[in-house]
This record gives sequence, C-alpha cells and structure tokens, in this order.
Amino acid sequence: MSAGDLALFKTVCADFEDILPNDLHATFSALLGIQYLQETSDPHHPTHGQLQDQQSNQDHIRGIVWGASLRPIISLDVQISESILTLSGTRRPIHVHFLYLAASPQTFLSDEALRVLGIEDMVVVGEPYERSSNGSLRLPLKIHGHIVQVARSPTEGHFAHLNILGQDFVQITGAHVFFGGDVPRFEISIPSPS
Repeated sequence: MSAGDLALFKTVCADFEDILPNDLHATFSALLGIQYLQETSDPHHPTHGQLQDQQSNQDHIRGIVWGASLRPIISLDVQISESILTLSGTRRPIHVHFLYLAASPQTFLSDEALRVLGIEDMVVVGEPYERSSNGSLRLPLKIHGHIVQVARSPTEGHFAHLNILGQDFVQITGAHVFFGGDVPRFEISIPSPS
C-alpha cells in the first residue's frame, strides 16, 4: 500500500463511532436476518437476502445500508482454510457481518470473529502467509468459499470491533458491487466458488 493509499484509508476509517460492538450482534443480525458469528452447515445455500443465479453461476447477496452515514453492511460466511490447524474454534463456516469499505485495500476480521474460528491458537501449515502493510500477519481464510488473505483488525485501532470487507476480496473473487440508488441499497454479486 502506498503512502497515499494509507493516508486515504486512515481518513476514510477515521470515524466509526456510529457502529457499536453490540450493533453486530443485535441490530445488524436483525436487519440481515442472520445471527452474527453463528455456525452454518450449508455455507453457500441461499439465506435471507441471498439469491443464486444458476445460469450465470453467481450468488447475489443483499446487504443493508445502515445509519446516517450510509454504511454498507453485508453478511458472508467465513471459515478457516485447510492449511490452518487449530485447537479450538470451529472448522465450520460462520456468518460474519462486514462493513464494505471500497477504500480499504485489504480485508480485516475482528478478534471476536477470529476467536470463534479458533485463530488465537492456530498454525499455518504448508502454505505461505503474507504480512499486511502494517506488518501484521495475513491468514488464508475462506470468505464465501474463496481464499482471501485476511488481516486482524488492529486491537488498538478505531475499528477493532469491526470486520472490514476490502477491495482484495472484490478483486480475488471477481465480485460486482452495487451501492447506491435514490433509496440506498447495497448488494454484491459473487461468482460461485468452484
């Protein structure tokens, strides 16, 4: 990430005071119809707000536009990849509510979401891992069935409790994002994982 990109990202992320930690569990779960951090047995089966287009092999996932700041929020299933061994947590996918942030070059998961997956005691086996622009470890996780190198939300940062869906996810998956309209709406069309 260039210095200019980093400055833009910090400016855009400067104020998330309108999203409280409890909003993920209560408000967003109710509006999305999906309980935050709940395990799912069938990760790519359409749930509330999701449609599968068999002809184009796309999953259309509807999110919400929340609050006066028009925050785009979406729930996607996340699970640890086969290259991660863990002593706790779950190998099954969980529903994670993300704030979509087009200005973020990378995707972040909160400590709470990582703990549910058992990431606090994991070992990456046989697959190279990367470091993010701030030097933190990036882990290979499956988001909606696609491997994405995910960073931990900075614990001392202003978005420590948030999960940020960044542009890396859009580029890796070939997803198409729609955010706008007179009555604001937000949805992502993601190619079904092979």
